[in-house]
Amino acid sequence: MTKLHIQSSHFYDPNLQRDIEFSEVKNIKELLSPKETGHVVLEQLPLGISLKNVVIVFSFDEEYGDIVFNFPESELFVADKNEVKLRFAKLVDYLMNLKMKYDISKVIIGYEPAYDEDTMLIEWDDDPPHLEEVLDALFNA
Repeated sequence: MTKLHIQSSHFYDPNLQRDIEFSEVKNIKELLSPKETGHVVLEQLPLGISLKNVVIVFSFDEEYGDIVFNFPESELFVADKNEVKLRFAKLVDYLMNLKMKYDISKVIIGYEPAYDEDTMLIEWDDDPPHLEEVLDALFNA
């Protein structure tokens, strides 16, 4: 497995009644259930392409858990249109693999807040998105 370069992290352990680092987390669902949030700041996230300055936020409510990847738009949208397509496809492929491996019910990609209809780029439950349609819409917007 690729070693992640963690710049910082923050989680609160209610059993220990203190803040802990990501390296101390044994089970993220147990730690963050029923209603908690924690985050990890990565120097880079390699996923077929390398995304820099990535913040991963883990949050749970009584019913669901969310994993949010935040990174600068410039990490995907570079000058060359073909490179943008390649980077976007690699990101979607990575997220599809996570979705299948961890039985994640829904994936949303967009600008913050990604779940808002005006800032959402892609949403999929079961079938993977049609990347060409999404990218054409982005480039023609």
